[in-house]
Amino acid sequence: MDNIIRSEIDAHDGRITLAQFMELALYHPEHGYYLTAERKPGRGGDFLTSPEASPLFGITIARQIAECWNRMGRPDGFSIREYGSGVGGLAYDILAGLSDAAPDLFASITYRLVERSRPRQAEALTAFRDMGLIDRIVDESDTTLEPITGVILANEVSDAFPAHRLIFEAGRFREAWVVADGDGFRFENGPVSDEGEAAVQQLQDDGVRLVEGGMYDVSPASAAWFEGACRHLERGYALVVDYGYEAPELFQHHRLSGTLRGYFGHTATEDPFANVGAQDLTVHVDFTALQRAGEAAGLTFAGLTTQGAFLAGLGLGEHLVQLQADPDTSMSEYLATQAVVARLIDPGGLGRFRVLMMAKDAPVEPPLQGFSIAPPSF
Repeated sequence: MDNIIRSEIDAHDGRITLAQFMELALYHPEHGYYLTAERKPGRGGDFLTSPEASPLFGITIARQIAECWNRMGRPDGFSIREYGSGVGGLAYDILAGLSDAAPDLFASITYRLVERSRPRQAEALTAFRDMGLIDRIVDESDTTLEPITGVILANEVSDAFPAHRLIFEAGRFREAWVVADGDGFRFENGPVSDEGEAAVQQLQDDGVRLVEGGMYDVSPASAAWFEGACRHLERGYALVVDYGYEAPELFQHHRLSGTLRGYFGHTATEDPFANVGAQDLTVHVDFTALQRAGEAAGLTFAGLTTQGAFLAGLGLGEHLVQLQADPDTSMSEYLATQAVVARLIDPGGLGRFRVLMMAKDAPVEPPLQGFSIAPPSF
């Protein structure tokens, strides 16, 4: 992987942007972190996402999707389009949840999987075929997306897009470029690239209060992706779950160190040049920019909260009550489920993820159930 990036650097006069580096490290068709067949983010990989922590995450999300369907008047042809669907774990849990929460919807639902990794998509399709659910599934990974009525869903997708690193010095922006350095790589400040100007514009649109020496990792690609996804929503809701903040808090907390992180062996690092191609690279999501992108695509803001408050509002805790009331529940089973619930809503962990919902030609008042409980102060 290092040699591929070095060739790209040589082809671009000795330097490339962080965004170009991340695109290669994450999405190179043979050696990129997300596209290699052998590496699977999750329990056996470098981080644990909420769906992998417990099926209760997807089962609870299904309650929100069922409410969306009911609020829209139970339309025919209702679809869920999941971006970054991986091996289909979240999709399966949502379908299982719908079979209980909304059996009429479950009977007619179409679940659309959008996944760039062909090995992971193939694994998902095989699993759904083996479970007798393949008739509910549409493989959209290599197709032109059609407008849908329903819900578009992205869990921990928005943070995986390439970003530009901007440095504010002497009243102007500079960009951190990636150059080869001996056996590795390093940053070298230079002028803002043409593509980096979109990152500058995003900060300006966010109204970020800039500080001397401030370092800002900005992903216009994330906002552009969300706008494009929303433009394929004919009617319904968009639901994004990810680690990030609204712009004022995001850039206030991380302005002197940036938010780019690498994840390898369940360990976080600020060095993007370690384990190139073998570690995940993410930047915190700018939810202000995502909301603005959704609005540009014609959607209306429906709510922003934390994952902990969102799941609590949807009745995640009811699973514990039901287990406790079931005489067949063992103490070990109850305690294990209690620990999982605590992990999903922990305000210092997964519970602090943000949840954004937007709507197109669909009701947003009164607030959707997932926004019925006020979150801790942002």
